[in-house]
Amino acid sequence: MADKGSSSTEPIKVDVESKDKDVDKDKKKGDKKKKKAEELSEEDVKKKAELELLVTRAQDSDQGVARLALETMGSELKSATSSMTSVPKPLKFLRPHFGALTEHYAKLPASELKCFFADILSILATTMQKEGSRQSLRYRLEGTKAGLTSWGHEYIRNLSGEIAEEYKERTEKGKDNKDLLSLVEEICPFNMKHNSECEAVDLLCEVDKVQQIGPLCDEATFSRVALYLQSLANFAATQADKVMYLNVCYNLYSKYKEFPNALRIALKLNKTELVADVFNKCEDRIVQKQMAYLLSRRKFNHDFEDDEELKEIASGESISKHFINLAKELDVLEPKLPEQIYKSHLEEKRSTAVLDSAKQNLAASFVNAFVNAGFCKDELMTINDSQWVHKNKEMGMMSTVASLGTLLLWGIDEGLTHIDKYQWSSDPHLKAGALVAFGLVTCGVKSECDPAWALLGEQLEAEDPLLRLSAVVGLGHAYAGSCREDLLENLTPMIVDTGCTIECSAMAAVSLGLIFVSSCNDEVAQAILQTLIERQAVDGALSGTWPHFFAVGLGLLYLGQQDAVEATLAALDAISHPVGKYAKLTVEGMAFANSGDVLHVQKMLHECTEHLEESEAFHQASAVLGIALIACGEDVGGDMAIRSLEHILQHGELPLRRAVPLGLAVLHLSNPKVTVIDTLSKLSHDADQDVALGAIFSMGLIGAGTNNARLAGLLRQLAAYYAKDLSALFMVRIAQGLLFMGKGLMTINPFFSDRFLLDPVALGSLIVVVHAVLHLKNTILGKSHYLLFHIVPAMRPRWLVTLNEDLEEIKVPVRVGQAVDVTGLAGRPKQITGFQTRTTPVLLNYQDRAEIATDEYLPAATVLEDFVILRKNPNYRPAVM
Repeated sequence: MADKGSSSTEPIKVDVESKDKDVDKDKKKGDKKKKKAEELSEEDVKKKAELELLVTRAQDSDQGVARLALETMGSELKSATSSMTSVPKPLKFLRPHFGALTEHYAKLPASELKCFFADILSILATTMQKEGSRQSLRYRLEGTKAGLTSWGHEYIRNLSGEIAEEYKERTEKGKDNKDLLSLVEEICPFNMKHNSECEAVDLLCEVDKVQQIGPLCDEATFSRVALYLQSLANFAATQADKVMYLNVCYNLYSKYKEFPNALRIALKLNKTELVADVFNKCEDRIVQKQMAYLLSRRKFNHDFEDDEELKEIASGESISKHFINLAKELDVLEPKLPEQIYKSHLEEKRSTAVLDSAKQNLAASFVNAFVNAGFCKDELMTINDSQWVHKNKEMGMMSTVASLGTLLLWGIDEGLTHIDKYQWSSDPHLKAGALVAFGLVTCGVKSECDPAWALLGEQLEAEDPLLRLSAVVGLGHAYAGSCREDLLENLTPMIVDTGCTIECSAMAAVSLGLIFVSSCNDEVAQAILQTLIERQAVDGALSGTWPHFFAVGLGLLYLGQQDAVEATLAALDAISHPVGKYAKLTVEGMAFANSGDVLHVQKMLHECTEHLEESEAFHQASAVLGIALIACGEDVGGDMAIRSLEHILQHGELPLRRAVPLGLAVLHLSNPKVTVIDTLSKLSHDADQDVALGAIFSMGLIGAGTNNARLAGLLRQLAAYYAKDLSALFMVRIAQGLLFMGKGLMTINPFFSDRFLLDPVALGSLIVVVHAVLHLKNTILGKSHYLLFHIVPAMRPRWLVTLNEDLEEIKVPVRVGQAVDVTGLAGRPKQITGFQTRTTPVLLNYQDRAEIATDEYLPAATVLEDFVILRKNPNYRPAVM
């Protein structure tokens, strides 16, 4: 019994203990509070008593006493200092009295004292008001309006936030904002003087007065303001805001004579008149030459009138010479054979399958063309008595001859001579190949004698439909981005003419789209819309692969032009055929390319959510590409888009999954990220052949021109895995050719000038290729493999070449490293990290940035890539050893 009793008493003991613990806790808390109270130093106790006395006196009926008390309180608040983690002591001690002070203030009659009282309450409210009440601003507006900036940064920052909220609320209700704007006019100059340029810009943006930042800038601050506005433009809520921010940047750069940057903004805005304005204002000849190189890189049309020297620079005729020179410097001038790229001896041999040699030879033609592109010599085509062409069949012969245009890229004089012999051939396929080659060889280069039109123009009337098709494609390559009116007259009838083959009409639309890329040309748009509407009335006229390319041609006209596309989208509603939906999504995706517009990404994702039969779902593939196009070129948006694409992979139907690898490729052109390589590597073994083939091709696009060893190994494994599958092996070979493009000296990424500008010709051409891969079996794996050559206009050496004032190459040490975003950072932070010092000419990867590593020269360009002119530094003194 005793045992039982003792065991039953134990819980009681525990209970008592727990009560004691609670009591102890309360005691401890009380002790802590007492200690805290005791912790105040004598000085603090004295200060607290003083402030409490001031609070009492501030409520005195004698105005003189109250005024003196408030003035003393104000000077106490101004002189108080605080650390990062603590509130200033006067604010801390006055907190309990804030309620009493506001009540007394409300009872005061209107007077000068009341205004001064409001000023003090405005300061106290910064830490004591309820969230969202905006008391600090209210008291400031009721106060004396004087000495606003004497209260320090934290107060002004808090007030700026409240002004922005109040301004938005008043604007929605249609109320007057004059009193708020007068505060803004006082705050912004203060911010600009005290290195808070970003806060000044933010406040002006919130009250829609960003144009007022111009007069507040000076030599020291304008570049920081302009850089911040450029970054803001990427996140602007509307296209109008974006244009406004960039216009402010343009005015700043023009005002302070930083013309290369002004030209970059003008090109970003795609405004011909601003480009002309920059050249008119700039009087420095060296800077003019530097800007002409930038125009050449962007393939922008500018009329230099009679200035032959600038014309020649902008024509791009010197690229070939410098490219060959770069190859010599890097010791890669020797031509490479396709077998040196495949490295078949490293593939795991599973079995010796008998393959279609014509298909293999065709793949070898493409690989040879991509790898030796621009080098003007190879081991298959440019050698004397080459018989390689005859190892191919029919359309294969056409593509093989066309590959000459890629091999001889930019070298017009030598190129035309080499190709000429094929245009007199009796075989129409060889002749057709020569026509495409003429277009490719002049790609991105403007020549005074205009050879492409002279050679291709007459073939538009040819009897043979193949020759007409080739002439149309060749002209698209040769004059991409040129906006030539005479081509409009010659090619537009071919779009509408039902006497042409549908392939020829569709490619005429694509070629005109490339020629007038991003120009919103109404005549071409009307012709394409007209033919789509007419053809839908004829049974079966819009079925098949080629009608989809009318949509691509139409989209190219509006590439990156955003809201300008609305009328065309409305017109596309008239097309009830499934191609209409495809066209609408394709055109919309291209119009908002590189805009990062979240609403349009959501719209595209919404299109992907419908579960449709495979035959009706083809337009969804275009929506997937639309997501990638809208997000490309911007890191945060790109990462978000990848997450969306991964969801589509997991939950989407087949038509959606087929477009995902291509979407990933568009986001990472010539930028092989390990995570993306792994995703594509998994998809290259997918059960659905179209997904697998798309993934293989995408591996080529993301690695284009990088010689990435990881990708090279994966492609060799795929070549062994698909040894018996002709189509897959063909795509693996093409991907290998792209990976080693230009022997690793080139890129196909359309972004340049520190990834700020977009080359619309490059992006437009790549979009044509990507849409061709969506229809892989009927285009590239069928008879229309010439579409692969649309990669060529996007090819560009990824180099930095330094020139002296006479435009001759000079060797200079440069630091090349990862670019660092310095927008809004204080002081003069380093712009690159993890750099290596090399001697020009050097190659730049996607995220690389370069800076001159010597004080001997000063660059004329603000961004060091492509061609940069250097001039001697007059203040340079060589170090004495």
